Amino acid sequence: MRTRLLASIGVLLAAQAAFGTPIAQAHADDAGPAPARPGGSIGIRLLEASSNRRDDPRARLYIVDHINPGTTISRRFEITNTSGAPQRVTLFPGAAEIRDNAFMPSADRDANELASWVSIDRPNVVVPPYGRIPLRATISVPPNASRGERYGGIWAEVASPRRLPDGRPGIQTINRVGIRIYLDVGPGGDPPSDFEIVSLTPGRTPSGLPQVRATVRNTGERALDLVGRMWLSDGPSGLSAGPIPAQVGTTLAPGGTAPVAVVLGETLPDGPWRVKLELSSGRVHRTVTGTLTFPPRPASWGRDALIDSALPWFIGVIAAAILAVTALMALLVRRRRTGGS
Repeated sequence: MRTRLLASIGVLLAAQAAFGTPIAQAHADDAGPAPARPGGSIGIRLLEASSNRRDDPRARLYIVDHINPGTTISRRFEITNTSGAPQRVTLFPGAAEIRDNAFMPSADRDANELASWVSIDRPNVVVPPYGRIPLRATISVPPNASRGERYGGIWAEVASPRRLPDGRPGIQTINRVGIRIYLDVGPGGDPPSDFEIVSLTPGRTPSGLPQVRATVRNTGERALDLVGRMWLSDGPSGLSAGPIPAQVGTTLAPGGTAPVAVVLGETLPDGPWRVKLELSSGRVHRTVTGTLTFPPRPASWGRDALIDSALPWFIGVIAAAILAVTALMALLVRRRRTGGS
């Protein structure tokens, strides 16, 4: 549940950064509308996932799918209102992009074809106080659509009146929340999703808190939204810590590399420590373990952790080298014997 809430908040932050407007708070719980807050809020959430992705946590938050050209799909979602007054909500699709390892709505709603493929059954609704309205989005991909993954969103917008109660012009504020869309188009099956954790680097924040920076590379063919947690164990005097959540909001494009940070909320001894990091994106999970030591000074980074998973690869290289040398020596001995007979 916590992961779903944090992912929803990540959508809001992305929208705020791109549109430069206040954003109403969204919630992603299954128990019903969030308790009313001063002023209330609008929320949006997906109600169903693709039938072949029901075990995918991302597909329960976002529209994540792979379809062939000429195919139509639909998804149910709902708008909620936690305020004590009715809210007039406008709904529309828009393009998005992955910029600086973050999912961002494009300034141009039609920056890619996806926005023109999406329709909403009721683009304008009035949500009653403390109420909710179910809606449906339909995505129709034309037969001549080219191969590739598109990014977009379904946005719900509430705008304040342009004029004050006394009739004078006012400053209009626009609040938006959204559901992300990751749609891959092409023949055949879903392209593979995968990633690797390249390194773990221990450090300390300017205030002296320990932190670990994981470098992650997207080795698959689809975008990833990374979440995870970390444990420390076998520290000085047997100390341990965790699980500590990793930062959220990192979206990694195919072929891209990004840092994922884990900051501990307390000062710990330098170490050495045993470390375990779990990261996932949907149904793809990766875990690394190793040993690290935090640097003693604030605002500094230490040496990369010695990752256990790298040892089999290293040993394999040595074994291959030994076998090659052994084979070469056997060949030389055989040639000498043949030449001397």
